[in-house]
Amino acid sequence: MPSASRGREPASPSTPAQKARCDRILSVAAKLGARQGLEAVRMQEVADRSEVSTATLYRYYPTKHHLFAALLFRYSQHPSLPAKPSGCPITDATELMVQMVRSTLAVPLLAKAMIVSVNVLRAESEFARDFQVRRSILAVAGKSAPTAEDAQLALLVEQMAFGVLCWAVMGETTPDQAERNMRKACALLLAPWRDAAE
Repeated sequence: MPSASRGREPASPSTPAQKARCDRILSVAAKLGARQGLEAVRMQEVADRSEVSTATLYRYYPTKHHLFAALLFRYSQHPSLPAKPSGCPITDATELMVQMVRSTLAVPLLAKAMIVSVNVLRAESEFARDFQVRRSILAVAGKSAPTAEDAQLALLVEQMAFGVLCWAVMGETTPDQAERNMRKACALLLAPWRDAAE
């Protein structure tokens, strides 16, 4: 069986067929991660269920950490937007972030697999991908031409959200408390948007 290379940069899919394979792989990883957790998931099973070779799997995802970090990235690029935007930047940004926290923590084993994987790769300086959640924050807040301060505030909210998720998946806070913490963080960090609207 091909072995994973921790120092090798993962390949990026470029053709429709390659993207379809990666989508299958990530979908299988989501199902297995939700049911088994990070430690129990085997790369061979991921490859078999995705109908790809292990060489193909390792080409795009050299380790399980690369696999689950990529899954979190995919989720972060397609957040659930507020069903009925209020038109208030703070309210709509808050609802976006609370929903992201809620949906992530709704599947505990998968949430832990993804968050732990991102932390491991960042600690090893192998994770260069920027989640750019702040773009969604600015968009839902109606900041079509954000200032430098707007961008900084959105980045702070993004960083806070990751911290909230880290505490929750490690059992330091409950999902309900994580949502409350996210709401409080948004209220405090995004207060300048309220002041600017007055």
